[in-house]
Order: sequence, then structure tokens, then C-alpha cells
Amino acid sequence: MEQSGGHILVVDDESENIRLIGTLLKAQAYEVHVAESGEMALAIVREMSPEVHLDLILLDILMPVGMDGIETCRRLKFWQETRNTPVIFLTGKDDKDTMLRAFEAGGADYVLKPFNTDVLLARVQAHSRLGLLSSNLESALAERTRELQDANEKLRRLAMEISLIEEREKKRLASELHDSQMQKLALAQAQIASAARYRDLESAERLDTGLELMREALEELRSLQFELSPPLLYQEGLAPALEWLASHATRRFGLTMSCVAPKPIPALDRNLAVILFQCARELVYNLAKHADASAGWIELDVVDNRVRLVVSDNGKGFRLADTPGHRKGEGGYGLFSLRERLLLFGGRLVIESGAAGTRASVRIPLAPSAQNIAGPDNRELMAAESLPAYALL
Repeated sequence: MEQSGGHILVVDDESENIRLIGTLLKAQAYEVHVAESGEMALAIVREMSPEVHLDLILLDILMPVGMDGIETCRRLKFWQETRNTPVIFLTGKDDKDTMLRAFEAGGADYVLKPFNTDVLLARVQAHSRLGLLSSNLESALAERTRELQDANEKLRRLAMEISLIEEREKKRLASELHDSQMQKLALAQAQIASAARYRDLESAERLDTGLELMREALEELRSLQFELSPPLLYQEGLAPALEWLASHATRRFGLTMSCVAPKPIPALDRNLAVILFQCARELVYNLAKHADASAGWIELDVVDNRVRLVVSDNGKGFRLADTPGHRKGEGGYGLFSLRERLLLFGGRLVIESGAAGTRASVRIPLAPSAQNIAGPDNRELMAAESLPAYALL
């Protein structure tokens, strides 16, 4: 018969059985480990070196002292080291109930005593090969899973790095609006106002119209600057920025929007403040465009070193299952992108939606784990302002 090799544990309370089986297995180049009880078998497995792979266990069912073979098998199957190791029961009991309990405990085969040595060796080799194949497949699957997890993590980090670049560009655009176009308009407004002191009746109406247009243009540019990169978030923190967001949504969408935040709140990491503002902004915009609500609320607090942000409304709710990209309540309205960004900071988003309205809750650690996620060159940049508003998809 073909030489096999490998490690096999033989568990039997009769020394003659151990000697016979050990001789058969050693002749096939197997390394044999022996135990005279279930307790001893568990101890041997625990003491084995991590480098030793146990290929097979031959286990007697009836042992007069301590636990029987079925209980021993059940415990071995709970352990990571022997979860996939095939167990062949050796017993003189041939009743249906015992066989059923043996297989339910995790047994791979059932050999009756007295056994034919050729049949036993054939089954040993077959199960040891199947066990090795199963172990190799599990290792390959684990390695592939790790590779996929690493790839997903790299994609998340790449998305964050790209968003930081976009944030820098938005800050630049907002600065240019303030330093160039807005200043020019403000200067033109001052010049027109000065000239209006000497206006005649014919030019009065035109001057008033020009001043009103200037005022409206300045207001629109100021709102655009805030939407690109709100100065309040940089200068005064998250709570004032959320208050501005509530009042801005009220003006823009006609909602009755309010904000409740403790004063003062603990100092937040800059990246954390931005990711929370992004979440609030996207949820508020979608509330206004999809929820058919007349009122909404933004709540911010800090409990047990975790920041909690809640955006709720009195509308009809979002039908997430009907939206493109929906996946078990995670997609739709761009929520997948929002959730992926939060994961990098150890946060999570929970949506509760129904006929009475929608309640979106974000919980995130006060000290985020992703402070250096964009690398040392970008530590002074805030996290992305580029999350796609799921109302705009």
C-alpha cells in the first residue's frame, strides 16, 4: 500500500487496540499520537506545537472513565485547531441511535470493531487526504479573503485621499470667490452707492435696480462659498456650522429646520468635524428633496466618548428598497458612499424610516482612528467635502 505520512491521534482506553492500530499506521509512515481517555486527547491537542498539523483522529466511543468519545468529538469540533480534522469513530456499538449521535457530534466515519485492517487503512487514507484538501481550501479561502479585505481597505483609503484633494480645491475656490469676485462686487456696490448721491430722477430707478442686483449677487456668492467650504466650520467649529446649515436649509427649501447642540461641546478632531458636517448636509438635502417634509431637526451631542449626530423629519420617509444601489438597507440615495466614509473613522449610520418620517443617526468615536489616514502631507487638511449628495444622484 502507498506510503502516506502525516499525524494521527488514536484515542482508546484499551492498550492492545492502541498497539495494533499504532503498528498499522506506523507501517504507512504516519506519526502516531496516543491517548487513553477523552480528557487526555484534549490535553494532547492543546499541547501540540502550532507547526504540527493533525491529519486524523481515530476515536473510541466507549471509555469507562471520564467523557465518552462522542463528547470528546463534540469538544474537539469547537476548537479552531481541530475543527476540520476528520474523526473516525471506532466502536463495537452498532445501534442506530449511537451512530446518529456520533455523526451529529461531527464524526466523518464510523468503523465497527472488530475491523478489517485493510478497510481501516483505506478509510484512514481517504479521510486524511480529504482533510488535507479541506484544510488547504480553507487556507486558500482565508488568504483570498484577506486579500479582498486589504483591497477594500486600500480603495477606501484611496477614496479618502482623493476627497482630500477635492477638499483642498474647494477651499481654494471658496477663497478665490471671497478674495476676488466678492470683493470686486462689493467695491462696485460702493461705487454705485457713491454715485447715487448725485443721481437725477432719470437715473434713480436704474441705480436702485443695479444696487439690488449687486446685493443679490453678493448673497448668492456668499452662500456658494459656504456650501463649498463653510468658514464657520474652520473658524468656530461644528455646532455653529450645523446651525448655519439649518438656517440655510430653511431659506433654500422652505423647511422649518432647527438645530440643537450642547454648548460647549468637546473639541473635535478637524477631520471628524468635517465628516460629521458632510453627513448632516447630505441628509438634510435629501430630507428636503425626497421626504416631502415640512420640518426637520439636527441634533448633536457627545455621550460616552462618542459623537452622536441625528437628522430627522416629519415627512413620508425614504423607500430605500426602491432606490438604485439598494443593498440590504445600505444603498440608495448614496448611503453606501456615506457609510464607507464613516467606516474609516470607526463610525456607523443607522436609518429608521417610516410613515411618520425618517431618523438618521450617526455614531462615531470622539477620537477617530483615521486621523493620519491621508498621510503626513495632508494632516492639516480636513476630510473630504466631496461626498455625493444622494439627493442628486
